Amino acid sequence: MEQRASVLKRPLWTTRELLTAMVIAVVFGIAVVSSTYLYAAVLGLGIFARSAATGLFFLPAAFAAYVLRKPGAVLLVCVVSGLVAIPFTPYGLLVLGIGGLTGVIGELATWIVTRYRYFGLPRLAATGALAGLIEFGSVLASSLRSTPLTPELAALATALSVGAFVAATLAGYALANAVQRTGVLANTALGRERMEVQ
Repeated sequence: MEQRASVLKRPLWTTRELLTAMVIAVVFGIAVVSSTYLYAAVLGLGIFARSAATGLFFLPAAFAAYVLRKPGAVLLVCVVSGLVAIPFTPYGLLVLGIGGLTGVIGELATWIVTRYRYFGLPRLAATGALAGLIEFGSVLASSLRSTPLTPELAALATALSVGAFVAATLAGYALANAVQRTGVLANTALGRERMEVQ
């Protein structure tokens, strides 16, 4: 009973974790700016280009999920990175909506696949795949109304979206591991895991 009480007294987020999440969000907010310009450039190229480019917006979500491993981390990082990017993108406030939607999808996929406990590479790749599938189903599929596709081409567009999200997840994984080796992430869940392994 005493152990349970101590668990309940622990804050869901520590101040250090919140500050780390904010720093991650600001850094990725700057990266999101270039992603929005690239997305704007391919927007007129059709559903396949859009399906491939949307994965760019999932990189902050994948990085945050792997490094912080806390419920709400993905949404927080995605929303704050969207806020940082607003003044510098061609989309203005829309980039905040993109960040929020990506954060919600990322949280859902992370919870379903990892339960915030299991972060091996296969599970991370599955998280990205599920997020890409949800993103395509909820957002990109609406583009199909204006661009009717055969079932085969629709399947290809879906596969491109899933592949782009998996690629973003693997990039986030590799980037997080590289940054972790510098010691900057020592006080995160990823950093503590690596300390325990050593």
